Amino acid sequence: MNKTTKGSLAAGAAAVLLLGGAGSLAYWTDNATVDGTSITSGYMKLTDPDCGDGWLLEGVAYTDQLLVPGDTLTKSCTFVLNAEGDNLLADFDVDAGDELTGDQVLLDELVPDVAYTVNGGTVGTSDVAVANADVIGVDLEIDWPYGVEDNDSNVDGGGLTATLDQIVFTVTQSNSTGNN
Repeated sequence: MNKTTKGSLAAGAAAVLLLGGAGSLAYWTDNATVDGTSITSGYMKLTDPDCGDGWLLEGVAYTDQLLVPGDTLTKSCTFVLNAEGDNLLADFDVDAGDELTGDQVLLDELVPDVAYTVNGGTVGTSDVAVANADVIGVDLEIDWPYGVEDNDSNVDGGGLTATLDQIVFTVTQSNSTGNN
């Protein structure tokens, strides 16, 4: 046989072997069963707020007294947390709608502030450990600081007004561990 024929036969045989081998892929497989579980969700709700006597001006019920620099309006509310779940963390927030609205000159001088407590202990605003029946306190304060010489609000006849819209307190479950 000549060299060309031998080479052609060898190439053909190699092609047949390659094609035959491509269809025979061997591998092993196995499986195991893992037991499942039932899942039940928890919840987190607030009771209706107890705000006592409402807004106070220097500790006395605020009705329609005229405010002056140095005055502070306060309102303290408590909520009872109705919650079920393990490892509950919460973020607190107060939304006063559009915040304070009214005469800009007066608004520029008023300083709103909020403080939170859980069962009487002061806490921050995020990742606060909470549990069922915790008493959450929200102390709102509108301060008109004294001692800053700014006579823009000292207008003849007074009458500058500001309104604090309805206030919404929100407790949101948080997760500082990063698990979602």
